[in-house]
Amino acid sequence: MQQRLKTLRRIKSLYAAVEEIESINLKQKTAALIEAQYALATEKETLWSNYVKRREALRVGDSAGRTLAETQCEITQLRRHLLDKIRQNRERLTEAAREQHVASRLKAEQMNKVVNDIEMTVEVDKERKLQAALDDGFLARRRWTDAREQLRDGSGR
Repeated sequence: MQQRLKTLRRIKSLYAAVEEIESINLKQKTAALIEAQYALATEKETLWSNYVKRREALRVGDSAGRTLAETQCEITQLRRHLLDKIRQNRERLTEAAREQHVASRLKAEQMNKVVNDIEMTVEVDKERKLQAALDDGFLARRRWTDAREQLRDGSGR
């Protein structure tokens, strides 16, 4: 039983290590998603700024400035479109990593329970053996005492 418990403790450590790796992976995927969301927000601000520049160029009659601002708007919209695709992909990857982490955590918790149950069984068995040994010692002493008293009673008559 001890050898089995030792093996299970090793397996428990492996499950804990896998859970930690999955946790790190989830953190990395989440960070990448946040980075993409931040980049999208920045592009949104840039697009707004380009719209303001275009409006100002229209107001003052600067056709070159207007053309430049429109071009910058188009480029920013293209970047936003690409970044949105990246964000969607990273959301899928983050969700997959989250599911992996949850699964590995569940497996690690199950292994913890198995090991704890076996440790408890081993401890109960040790206590039973100790109690049995104490009971045997008590009974042996009692028999010895009874036998001694019978010898005294038999020889003392």
